[in-house]
Amino acid sequence: MNKVNVVCNAVKKKLVPSPRLKRAVESRAEEIRRAIERQCDRANLSAEARLDGSVAKDTWIRGLADVDIFMRVSPDLTKQQLREICLPIAKKALEPFQVIERYAEHPYVEATVPFGVDSLKVNVVPCYRVEKGNWLSATDRTPYHTEYIRTHMTDEQRDEVRLLKAFMRGVGAYGADIKTGGFSGMLCETLALHYGKFPKVVEGFTTWRESSFIDLENYYAERDREIRRIFREPLVVIDPVDRGRNLAAAVRAEQLWNFVSASRYFTENPSEAYFFEPKTKPLRHSEYERLIKDRGSVLLCIAAGRIDAVVDILWSQLYRTERALVHFLENNEFNVIRTASWSDEKGLNVLLFELETEHLPHSRRHEGPPVWKLNESFAFLSKHLMKGDTVCGPWIERERWIVQKERTETSARRLLRSALRSGGADLGVASLLAKSFRRRLRILDGKGTGTLVSRNLEFAKFMRRYLSGRPVWIA
Repeated sequence: MNKVNVVCNAVKKKLVPSPRLKRAVESRAEEIRRAIERQCDRANLSAEARLDGSVAKDTWIRGLADVDIFMRVSPDLTKQQLREICLPIAKKALEPFQVIERYAEHPYVEATVPFGVDSLKVNVVPCYRVEKGNWLSATDRTPYHTEYIRTHMTDEQRDEVRLLKAFMRGVGAYGADIKTGGFSGMLCETLALHYGKFPKVVEGFTTWRESSFIDLENYYAERDREIRRIFREPLVVIDPVDRGRNLAAAVRAEQLWNFVSASRYFTENPSEAYFFEPKTKPLRHSEYERLIKDRGSVLLCIAAGRIDAVVDILWSQLYRTERALVHFLENNEFNVIRTASWSDEKGLNVLLFELETEHLPHSRRHEGPPVWKLNESFAFLSKHLMKGDTVCGPWIERERWIVQKERTETSARRLLRSALRSGGADLGVASLLAKSFRRRLRILDGKGTGTLVSRNLEFAKFMRRYLSGRPVWIA
């Protein structure tokens, strides 16, 4: 038996729930399902409450059982009614447990429910009771996904799915939420069906190419070129219950290649460590100061307070703002080495920018048109000759006009402060962040960021990972 199989067999013993634990989880899930069904009856809502997701498919990992209850309702309800009618019923059924309303592509509620000495995370998701293919919402496919996996997957393959999900978690690639941009549970299950065993999955991805795709049901047999015209994402895995959908649409390019690289490392040097999320120690302030000094770069940190938004919308706004500000800084000739977004999803949101330098020279070189372009040359000279912000020139260099111009702003921190004082919506800053910046704008330098490291334990963990710069699976 090779080392990969030895590692996989050892990990399975830690991941696969015992028959007794399975029965207990399924029993608790059934209690919750019946409670939702009863509440629907009391509210005179015609709905089918059914158990879906990893517990229903028996692909969950020991200690990580999420109970997904889907409320299938009539297509006659509008999407607004889906939220206004279904969510209050779900909240009522889950009393007295703390319930949080969330929103991905669809509204749903999440609760933490006691389970012995531990707890279960319960998601209650409204969807429409429709025939296959007649989808009205993003969640209408889920019951069909459940039945597909139930009828196509063997017990042995379910354990291979557990290995794959654990591996994805361990390397930081699991989760189709906007924050992660990784692999969903159904995507992992489909990959396991396609390859058969976990080692075959990672082996297959060690040589993955962007032109590759997976089509379990052969919807696009002998139509390879068509599939890549339809689906532009870096990873294409056709949904086995919907030929028009890419199961991997949420997977960001960096997460695909993160998984590919981790697969290569694992096949070369198999270890149980890949299957378990690493523990990160908070970065001490003294360590932070030493690491920043050694880097010689400049850190600017934009810190915002509480933003009232569901988690997926919050992360979408953070990432959108991060991209907009990178574009703004680079357009103003500040070289951005690296950026990141972080949030505790409560009261602190951070955008981090690492620059080669905070200050630029007071003047810059500006290239004009070739001299042989008559009209453009006259326009260039008219614009720059004898102007107040012209430091030197214009002069001719080879065939082109050149001028040296004075910069309006030489400090990246001052530039950001000036641009964001009014929110920065004109730069592409997302609406909720723009509102927060107008209310209170904090742009911290390296020293200020160090103070934040000292005061916030979770941010200190994030900064250790950021300053390391390596994927979590590289020791």
